Amino acid sequence: MLNNEKITLMTKLSLYEEKHFKDEITTSKLFKSDYLSSKMLGSFACVTLGYILIMVLLFSYLPEVMFGLMTTTTSFIIMMIGMILIYIIVVVLYLIYSYAFYSHKFKEIRGHLKEYNGDLKTLHRIQEQEYDAIIDELEEEMEDD
Repeated sequence: MLNNEKITLMTKLSLYEEKHFKDEITTSKLFKSDYLSSKMLGSFACVTLGYILIMVLLFSYLPEVMFGLMTTTTSFIIMMIGMILIYIIVVVLYLIYSYAFYSHKFKEIRGHLKEYNGDLKTLHRIQEQEYDAIIDELEEEMEDD
């Protein structure tokens, strides 16, 4: 006798495990602050690398303009302060975005895992009921003998 509810649950759990289980389980083992810290550190590194690459490209493709702006010590200092301020603004904005994005993602992962655990409990309850029915049936057969 096939139990359609059990088959549906097992299929749903199997599909979830194939698609998301590995990434979400490793994430679920972390505290939210640890998860966000690691993701924001990665974001910081990517933004810094991207900004450095943009500056290298600017100095490579527009050397006359970039070095022309640095003719005096004062203009050099003003340009460096401007570059640093732009860098700080970009980093802060990107980290705010990263925090919001990864907080939302962490919350979604927790929700998926709660649903997964709920389905596992339901599957366990169904199997317990089936086992109890089999045990009751065997006990009745033994009493009849």
